[in-house]
Amino acid sequence: MRFASILLVGTAFLAFAGPAAAEYTSPKPDLLARGQELYARECAVCHGVKGEGDGPGAIYLSQRPRNLTLGVFKIRSTPTGEFPTAKDLFETITLGIAGSTGAQMPSFAALSETDRWALVEVVRTFAWMDEEGTPIKVPPRPKTANLELGRKVYERLQCANCHGVEGHGDGPSSLTMKDDDRRRIFAASLSTGRFKRGDTPEQIWTRFYTGLDGSPMPAYAGKATDDELWALTEFILSLRAGATASKMEKK
Repeated sequence: MRFASILLVGTAFLAFAGPAAAEYTSPKPDLLARGQELYARECAVCHGVKGEGDGPGAIYLSQRPRNLTLGVFKIRSTPTGEFPTAKDLFETITLGIAGSTGAQMPSFAALSETDRWALVEVVRTFAWMDEEGTPIKVPPRPKTANLELGRKVYERLQCANCHGVEGHGDGPSSLTMKDDDRRRIFAASLSTGRFKRGDTPEQIWTRFYTGLDGSPMPAYAGKATDDELWALTEFILSLRAGATASKMEKK
């Protein structure tokens, strides 16, 4: 069951040993207690005391903080509908989330590794995570970019409805988009090259495959082949390169 009736928060992150879902050990009260202290100091101002995304600073953000109690996370290495891995949460806390639509979660890399894992424990507590998802395997990137195929996939998957024909985030659906909490959300401008979790080809491919749960961005696993998703990734990278070239010409 995804949502457990009894909350058990583990601290042994065994997912790194293999692809299977982890079996967590019993919680370490000292680590969770440390995480709660850090959360109150660093995170509650945006995510709220109970993790419901309603902290006093939330109203000043262009995008509302995630309601952690829903147990739904955008940034994952796991298929849509699954919990993220503990490592996914750790990386989000470490790297933060920044994108073209105004996401403003800062990096907490300045905290010690132990403190960041302590915060992972708190997030898992709010989300009732008694398990974690199975990470996907990103296939090798083709040596040759097929931009024409990528454009066709972009059209077939109707990406322009939200992101616009040239990827500027100005598609017709971008005016009415809402997240799963019925809050206004914005389509990313793909031409800026600023993505919520990294801009490497592998990271972009993963976002297409897994989708961004809790948002209108769907998962395309099963809707496009691995090669088609790579072609789409290359096409998105070409939009960024084209925008950069255009700026250089104007100078």
